[in-house]
Amino acid sequence: MSIKERVKNEVEIIVAKGHQVEHEVIVFIRQDYAETLNDLQVDMKIERELTLEYLEGVEEGLASAGHESGRLISKVAETLMEVSRDLGNKSVAAAEKAALETRNALNAALENTQGSMDSFVQKAEARMREAYARLIEVGEAGKARLTEVGEGIKAYVDRDKTEFADSVRQSLNNSAESAREFVQQLSQSTEAKSRELIELSRDKVSDWLKEMAEKIKP
Repeated sequence: MSIKERVKNEVEIIVAKGHQVEHEVIVFIRQDYAETLNDLQVDMKIERELTLEYLEGVEEGLASAGHESGRLISKVAETLMEVSRDLGNKSVAAAEKAALETRNALNAALENTQGSMDSFVQKAEARMREAYARLIEVGEAGKARLTEVGEGIKAYVDRDKTEFADSVRQSLNNSAESAREFVQQLSQSTEAKSRELIELSRDKVSDWLKEMAEKIKP
C-alpha cells in the first residue's frame, strides 16, 4: 500500500468517527509524517513527492468521506512544514551535543594523557573537524528537506485538477513560502553553532598548549 493510500484510509477512519476531525487529522499527520521521515531516512530527492502523497492522501480521504477539505488541507501543509523544520532543528542540536561531548571527553583525557602532546592535539583536532563536518552536514540536509517540502506544496497547489478557494490557495502558498524563512532560520542556527564550536576548539587547543608548557617548566 502506498503512503497516499494509507493516509487516505486513516483519514476516512477519522472522519467516520466524527470526533474532533480536524484535530485528529493533524495529530495523525504530525506523528505519521515524523515516523515516515525517521523510518525511511528519506532521500531529499523524494521529499517533494512524499509531501504530495500526504496532501493528496488527506484530500482524497476527506473527499471520499464527504468532509470539506480546503481549510484542513492548509493546516496539513503547515504541519508537514513544521515537522520537517523541527526534525532539522533536532538534528542540528544532536550534532552540536555530540561535538560538545567530544570536546569534553578530550578535555578529560588531557589530564591523563601520556606520550606526545603533539600527537594528542592532532587527534583532538581531527575529531573536532569530524564533529564540525557532521554539524554542517545535518544543517545542509535540513535545509534541503525544507526546500523540497516547500516545492511539494507548490506542486500540489499548481496541479490542474486542484480547485481551491482563493483564501485556501493563498494559505497553501504561504506555507510553501515559509520554507524560505525556515531555511534561513536553520542556516543561521547552524552557522552560529558551528562558529561557536570552532572558537571553542581553537581556545581549547591554545589552553592545552599553555597547560603543557606550565607542566614542563624547569
